[in-house]
Amino acid sequence: MKRKILAFFTALTLLCTVIPFAACSKDTEENVEIAEVDEVGEYLPIEAQDDVYSVLSDGTGMSGKGGRIHTHNNVAASMYEVSGTAFSVTFDIGRREQLGKMYFWNYNDASALDNGVKELKVSYSEDGNAYTALGTITLEKADGTGKLSAAETFADFAGVTAQYVKLEAVSNYGGDGTGLSEVRLYRYRPRVEVGGYVAATPIDRIGNDGEWTCDAEDYNATNGSGMSDVSSFTATHDADPSNMITDSKSMMGFKFDLQGNYPIRKIYIWNYNDPAHLDYGMKEIKLKISNDGTTWKTYTALKTMTIPKGTGEDLSASYVIEFEEPVRSRYFMLENVSNYGGDMVGLSEVRFEIGEGWYADDANDWTALFSNYNGWSGADGIYSVNLDGVDYDPSRDVSEKETFFVFSDSIISTVDPATDLRSGVYMPNNTNALLTGGVADAKNIEFHYPEKTSGAANIKPDPAEPATVSGNKYYWLGDTFVVGSKLYVFALKIDHVDPSISGFSFAQVGVDLACYDIVDGVPDYDSLRIIKDTDNILCDLNAAGGKYYFGGGVFDSTEAAGVLNPDGYLYIYGYQDTANSGRKLVVSRVKPENVEKFSSYEFLASNGSWTKSTDDLKYLASNVAPEISVSQIRTGEYKGKYLLVNTNFTNGTTIMMSVSDSPFKEFTAKTTVFDHDTVYTIEGKGNNSYNAKAHPALSGTGELLISYNVNGDDCFTYGDVYRPRFLRLAEVPAAE
Repeated sequence: MKRKILAFFTALTLLCTVIPFAACSKDTEENVEIAEVDEVGEYLPIEAQDDVYSVLSDGTGMSGKGGRIHTHNNVAASMYEVSGTAFSVTFDIGRREQLGKMYFWNYNDASALDNGVKELKVSYSEDGNAYTALGTITLEKADGTGKLSAAETFADFAGVTAQYVKLEAVSNYGGDGTGLSEVRLYRYRPRVEVGGYVAATPIDRIGNDGEWTCDAEDYNATNGSGMSDVSSFTATHDADPSNMITDSKSMMGFKFDLQGNYPIRKIYIWNYNDPAHLDYGMKEIKLKISNDGTTWKTYTALKTMTIPKGTGEDLSASYVIEFEEPVRSRYFMLENVSNYGGDMVGLSEVRFEIGEGWYADDANDWTALFSNYNGWSGADGIYSVNLDGVDYDPSRDVSEKETFFVFSDSIISTVDPATDLRSGVYMPNNTNALLTGGVADAKNIEFHYPEKTSGAANIKPDPAEPATVSGNKYYWLGDTFVVGSKLYVFALKIDHVDPSISGFSFAQVGVDLACYDIVDGVPDYDSLRIIKDTDNILCDLNAAGGKYYFGGGVFDSTEAAGVLNPDGYLYIYGYQDTANSGRKLVVSRVKPENVEKFSSYEFLASNGSWTKSTDDLKYLASNVAPEISVSQIRTGEYKGKYLLVNTNFTNGTTIMMSVSDSPFKEFTAKTTVFDHDTVYTIEGKGNNSYNAKAHPALSGTGELLISYNVNGDDCFTYGDVYRPRFLRLAEVPAAE
């Protein structure tokens, strides 16, 4: 759904994106595919200067945290209202940022919808004193339902630098009062394109004291303050030191976070430009890069560089670092070798220019979809499938898509939006959800979970099986797929065991298969059947090469699935635990009509043959996690090849991808997709990440959406810890 924006700003972003390594111009077998991506930037928490307006920005009444796709309830106490036809509220971001889009949820009390704001004047300020008018917008009247989406009209600041945003209600819809339900603001996210601009930030994380590690001043080198243009590389910087950044002359260097993994071809540097302290300017620098923001390597292709001193007048870029080939990373550091003799060292601005290649960045709408304040409010183990069995179909009307999700351990609770604290917590062993319409929209997803009982789960062993220590065995869920009118889910059997033996209180001991009938296009939950692997064909804890488990990934290579060059098999992936060498990817295959007959499964042997034996499995990749994905690349230079996505090893923040000519040949050219810092930037102790995988069922043309899970010691305390996050992997398109 396209949204209206202020008339004097640009329209929705268009991206010519393709799957990794592919260039649109090389896709000769079909028309160049254009994917429209209107992605929002990072959510910026804002605080009303007057507490009376706090309900407008603290999430009260919203369905989840931080998303523009969330909905608001129709409870008047969760909204702001004042008598008369006008009010004015000012929000503080806490530091100067380049602002992107601001969304509004109008007053939604069903008995007083005429009290909703009609005309709203929007303005912004860097210092809280001098304000610049962005314009006046007209908000649609709310609908009074308990699931109010954001208004179609939003404010697009298009990258202006500001710390304060003022909203002034000019008129309402004829009621005797005027109100709003919620306001959410997002950081500037310019169009991704070759030669485009990355809106970087300093590396800012939550420290051990619970505070952010950067000061407001640290943002001055990236937030456009003092620049003559919000994103131009030919812009000039002024001579006002309040728009610059300084630090001790002995510090290591200035570090920058691109908020995504981008191929960078140039870095523009504006040196410190205070006329009274030009000697603070950096003189000799080296470039360092990092995937994780912690471990740095000097970029050896460049020697020590000398940055010209500032001029004290309007300053063009002092120095441009140019790369022969784009350098792909998320974090960059200008290492401080020397300055021009002052007691401090400083910079005015640094900007990064995108080159050709693929990029990965946060898919914030999809991440927001799985932040939910009431009922289902977190899980891991996410898999997805379209219920027609087809992942890639550009001709399909996306509004007709029905997408099924399965989750493993899930948290059911209520989350307080203002404190992020949970209440009424219980954890089913597995749950699922159904999304209608194929796009991230909190209004269109329904979570399906059991009531609070002992051993609660949607899918259970049938009949029940006593666990080794106490209670019954249960299922975590593997990949899900469709065969005709049947929806299948691999059910990974988990036992309660003595933690003093293995260090864990659980152990996987088998793999079964769950099946639902698809009736009128959706699952019939009452039709659930469990097909038991009684002969332990898909899981063997005593295999000669090491214990193995299948069901962690499925690739459907059939005509019904709509893939290129189908061979008629389902490929079922798993891993083998090998002594002292980690987990290795293994594969089996079966004809779809025999998927319930485990004796029909064939396994790929080390010599490349298919056999019924699992004594000598071929390894397709190393250092994989229990959950992975294999997807077919559908456009561009690598069209028809296969992409493996997985977390490097079992736990960690590094997400890898590799390519194969076949779903059953080795995956090579292993590359880091992204190294995220989510585990460091959310509240809670012991946060960790695991089980990344791609979701072709969710992905648009020319992109691949990738999820990863986050867990932590405080997952039962805080609502924002335990849930999937999403990335978008795509090719950088040509400039418009």
